Amino acid sequence: MADHELLPAQDLNCEVTTSDVSFDFGDTSRFRKIEFPEQAGLTANSLFQLLPAAAVSNAASKTFILKFPEGVQGTLLHLRRCGYTTAIVDSTSHFSGTASLHPVDPTSVALFNVFSVASFATGQYFLRDISLKMSEINRKIDEVMAFLQASKRTELASEWTFVKYALENYATIMLSDSQRIATIGNLQRAKIKAIGDIEFYEQQLEESVNAKAKPDQTKTVLENKQALDLASQVYALSSIMETYYAQNWNKTYINSIETDAKYLFSLMQNRTIAAFKTYSDKVSKEIEGRKKNPLAKGITENEHKVMSIYTDLSTQTESHLYVSIASALSKPSRPTELYLAADGSVYQHL
Repeated sequence: MADHELLPAQDLNCEVTTSDVSFDFGDTSRFRKIEFPEQAGLTANSLFQLLPAAAVSNAASKTFILKFPEGVQGTLLHLRRCGYTTAIVDSTSHFSGTASLHPVDPTSVALFNVFSVASFATGQYFLRDISLKMSEINRKIDEVMAFLQASKRTELASEWTFVKYALENYATIMLSDSQRIATIGNLQRAKIKAIGDIEFYEQQLEESVNAKAKPDQTKTVLENKQALDLASQVYALSSIMETYYAQNWNKTYINSIETDAKYLFSLMQNRTIAAFKTYSDKVSKEIEGRKKNPLAKGITENEHKVMSIYTDLSTQTESHLYVSIASALSKPSRPTELYLAADGSVYQHL
């Protein structure tokens, strides 16, 4: 096929509309600015260059809205299948034509690159949002080392460190195939090791709960729970990021990840609830016994934590980490809107 020939056209699944409305892009509850990695060699203005000339003739007074019904990832899948058209809709919502794109010409190659970078940038935000809900992942290294057992400290700390690195550098690592492939392999290894760490700390938790009473028992129980949470969060983030780095959104593959995670976390949740029920009962009896002595201390901070953890666990219908995984793996295919401001800045609608 000659370079100038069109491949069979398919729906790009991206709608471009224009608006004369003045949006408050400073409202961080509704919009966040998309930052393109410097290594990409692209700017937000690249998106303007890819729209038909007629559509951007008066761009200085308008905001362009790119609507992706299946997310940016859905658009990339269409691009990979070769050949597509995109609908152009004016500010009154009337259809004003289509733009036929040539998969082999420089413009369409640039379009694919821009959408890819936009995908990486929005993916970075999705990952950041998920990780903010994982308290142990966001700790400082000295805090993590303080509660990990010496026999597992180096192993789990190294997995945790790598997962944080992969999380924080997602958008830029995705621009290098060799680095991306190496990262996927390391994430797979971190995930496998995390399963062993989860079992180890679950056993440590159960042993500390059933051990003979001693002054620092409650502290030991809480440290084992904290380490268990860290290992679980490493597993969850590794599972999520392996998919994001591989850009594999095959439904069967996604279902397999979710099924494995649901089984693992359900089993772990049941064991953890049983352990904390046993220990919270011990703590309750200890507290009741102290009430008979007017000089005895009240409920300690650690005892309160034990009771709070048990209450939280026993009221969960589904593991929070499983819910996070399922949510993260569905976000890239959810409807997405990118706003191209007149100054060339790009914002994602939240």
